[in-house]
Amino acid sequence: MQKSINQLEIKKSYLLAISGGIDSMVLLHLFQQTSLSFSVAHCNFNLRGEDSLKDEAFIREYCEKHKIKLHVKSFDTLKIKQKKESIEMVARDLRYHFFLELIKKYNYNYLVTAHHLNDHIETFFINLFRGAGLKGLSGIKKKRDYIIRPLLNFSRKEILEYAQNNVIIWREDYTNQSTDFLRNKIRHTIIPNLEDIKPNFIYLAKKSLSIIDESQKFIQKQVNLLKDDVTLKIDSNISVIDLNKLLNAESLLVYLLLAEFGFINKKDCENILKSKTGSIFLSKTHKLWVNRNEILVEALQNRTIYESEINLKINSIPWEIDHPLHVSLYTSKKHEKSESHEILDLNTISFPLYFRNWKSGDFFYPINGNGKKKVSKFLKDLKISNYEKNKTFVLCDGLDRIIWLVGYRLDDRFKISNNTTDLLNLRLHKNLTSY
Repeated sequence: MQKSINQLEIKKSYLLAISGGIDSMVLLHLFQQTSLSFSVAHCNFNLRGEDSLKDEAFIREYCEKHKIKLHVKSFDTLKIKQKKESIEMVARDLRYHFFLELIKKYNYNYLVTAHHLNDHIETFFINLFRGAGLKGLSGIKKKRDYIIRPLLNFSRKEILEYAQNNVIIWREDYTNQSTDFLRNKIRHTIIPNLEDIKPNFIYLAKKSLSIIDESQKFIQKQVNLLKDDVTLKIDSNISVIDLNKLLNAESLLVYLLLAEFGFINKKDCENILKSKTGSIFLSKTHKLWVNRNEILVEALQNRTIYESEINLKINSIPWEIDHPLHVSLYTSKKHEKSESHEILDLNTISFPLYFRNWKSGDFFYPINGNGKKKVSKFLKDLKISNYEKNKTFVLCDGLDRIIWLVGYRLDDRFKISNNTTDLLNLRLHKNLTSY
């Protein structure tokens, strides 16, 4: 067991998640036998009254005695909990958010948790009961991103023996004995029964989980190869996927690829592949558009820049903004020959100007066009995707006449002529599209 800790990189710094229970106190003791640089983090969720306070006091006293740097945070977990959330998931989210804050603030390289083999097997059963796929059934990862679990190959029995042999003191959490929670039902009912049938069940399960994990890694490699093959481009956090290639790929790999975007229901995946142009699908994490022979995928947190309502009043020129697009307006007397900007006749325009989202019913007179045209029809004729439509803006004058469909076309009513004396220059520093 000590060997698993000794193999960690000596030049890295570690943050240990310590609850005060036997598993985490064994982890802490193992680290103390090394020259590794580490600190301790403890969460008090205040869910067990006086016992929660005693756990915190126990950790504080231990770290003070052994001169270990300690971070503690107390939560009013019941107050934070929402009606539909489980207390376990709330506590888990609070715990890892706190740990990540510490890692960023103090530049720790890794978070170390005391998950062990029994936790690994219990997680397999939890995910089995939830109807999880191969990824869920592979259980807990020994290393994931900045989190490492060096005790994952050791059973609860081995950890108990180590604690007893090294006279390690820990605190018992009486809620671990309750069978009100699914994990505890598995721990105290299912696994003991399986060990009665097969005394070495824990180690046989370890072997099976290893095989499942290797199978999962192999399949994930195939999913990654498919992703590379079908992804046409990634632009501004938007992935553009070749729909035709997706339709011809192995169905399991297609499902697993779409599952990475939050579409974990097979029926949803089927609907995406069969849907018509313009169809939009939402998962908890992503938004997906179907656009002819392509699928556009965007993470939801990246949508606000373009999908929020924009209506900016422009009282005077020069004027410039950086977001949601980098646009600048300025006047001049002389025509500057450049492909980077457009020009209009300043004296044909009424002030103030407005920079806003285009909306249903908007129309303009596209320069070099055939008269009046709805913006929606203009964009449709250009085969602009729903995603691009969502981030399209117009520049209007004080009479709400569109003078520029930004990035696409000027309005013919405001074009320069031989009589033009004052120019309004319109510059989009990064074009939305070529036209």
